Amino acid sequence: MAESAGKRWRRGARLSVSRLTVTIVLANLIGVVILLLGSFGLTDYRDGLIKAKLEGVRAQAQIVADVLAQVAIDDSSCQPVDPQTDEKADSSCSLALSETDVREVFNRIWDTFEGRVRIFNAPHSFSNPPIKDASKLLIEDVVLRRDRIVMEPLPPIEDAKAESFLRKRVRAASNWLRDVMGGDFRRRAARRSLEDELNAALASSPFAKEKGAASVRLNENGELVASVSIPIRKVQAIFGIVTAEVGGIDNLVAQTRRSILPFFGLACAAAILSSLLLTAAIAQPIRQLALATDKVREGISVAGRARIPDFSMRRDEIGELSAALRAMTQTIYARIDTIESFAADVAHELKNPLTSIRSAVETLDLASSPEAREKLLGVIKKDVARMDRLITDISNASRLDAELARQTREVVDLRKLIADIVESYAMTGKDGEAKVRFDASGAPVYLFGNPSALGQVFRNLIDNARSFSPAGGEVRVSLEAPTGRERVARIYVDDDGPGIPPDSLEAVFKRFYTKRPAGSAFGKNSGLGLAICRQIVSAHGGEIHAENRLANPADPQSAREGARFVVALPAA
Repeated sequence: MAESAGKRWRRGARLSVSRLTVTIVLANLIGVVILLLGSFGLTDYRDGLIKAKLEGVRAQAQIVADVLAQVAIDDSSCQPVDPQTDEKADSSCSLALSETDVREVFNRIWDTFEGRVRIFNAPHSFSNPPIKDASKLLIEDVVLRRDRIVMEPLPPIEDAKAESFLRKRVRAASNWLRDVMGGDFRRRAARRSLEDELNAALASSPFAKEKGAASVRLNENGELVASVSIPIRKVQAIFGIVTAEVGGIDNLVAQTRRSILPFFGLACAAAILSSLLLTAAIAQPIRQLALATDKVREGISVAGRARIPDFSMRRDEIGELSAALRAMTQTIYARIDTIESFAADVAHELKNPLTSIRSAVETLDLASSPEAREKLLGVIKKDVARMDRLITDISNASRLDAELARQTREVVDLRKLIADIVESYAMTGKDGEAKVRFDASGAPVYLFGNPSALGQVFRNLIDNARSFSPAGGEVRVSLEAPTGRERVARIYVDDDGPGIPPDSLEAVFKRFYTKRPAGSAFGKNSGLGLAICRQIVSAHGGEIHAENRLANPADPQSAREGARFVVALPAA
């Protein structure tokens, strides 16, 4: 699975643009697009534009209504009402406008007017609603334009071509965008009808500040128009209705939207540029770190070495990530080196007793006397016991790191822990063995740690000191409480043995170091005890070292009176 994951990563590494780069670009562009879509709504601008349009149309419709009220109304005229066609008529004749006069007015109307103007007769019946079909009451429908002539050459008829598919798609997309941007406003406008506006105008009060009725609706072509309908009154009688409407709202809004596009382009360019800068500052270094870690994984599998790029000078999170990856890689390589060295040492240490056993077995067949055979069997038994002790210590040492990582830390009273260990030696000690002494008086000394692991440290140190002490000797353990300036507790383990050669003060902590003074029993020590002590003390954030007790401390060449091991642990 790890190999397949590595292959997938290598395939992704060949891409010219990383996924993080694409993510950064999209994240920057999303905000710009949302801003663009919001600006395309142009709600305030559209509402202001419609308000201005309605004011202009209202003034125009009011003028036309006033003119028609003076010119196109004949008080003496009466148009008969056919009861068969209009059963709900209120009278036998209805008030109406003179169509001839209406047309004459439009023939002479001012050329400053612009928009669509329609003239409707008053309905014969004032049922609810009075007007159901405006086309039956329509007298005049004209489109007024200002005096402006625009000349544009048309292409020959034979060159005319059908609208291209792309142009159709663009127009459809434009209409869709218009509908989406209009939203609920266009839907409400689509629900309004001309008849509703005319009926509202008939019901309006002649004394209102704004006469008639106004609405924003869609015309027959689906275009948004601002429309105002004003009744044509004489005294209180309504002879007809003037409806004036003006469009161009969609075009003006679309033109305003198009004017925003250049700024949108600049915003996109700025977003892409900032994305590229972020990519160079973030995505690319992360990608380099990822590729380097992948090379580390491959290098470990082939016993190679790979380096992690150093970005620690950046002083940011990526620099911290780089430093952490470099430290982790160095720790992994150091652990690999330790494992390789440990494996070599294990093989060497196990090979010695196996060689001795093989030699004894080969010689056993040649031994002629029972004493010689008994001696060879003793050698085999000692070597087997030595191998058993080696395997046990090696197993404990190999599991130590994992056990230390899994075990929880707690508050430990260091003085009580050492006192209990020393008491156990006093209870199990035999005649002729070195005694262990410790002054347990004093205030408790607390630290955070694993009591069983720390107990193993002190037992190993005491056992080592006792093994070098003369018969009837003494091992002294002392505890120095931490001071206010330096929160470190120090434990001293002294013996009266021959001491340690100066060139071996550091070597005694190496694995399988078993160099002992002449006359000492061979094969009773695996050489892992002190190495385990250093490993446990280091895991607790402390230090351990060895030194000699000299007859004259001021003279390094004076006689050695014994060895001393010093353990320094951070106090709670």
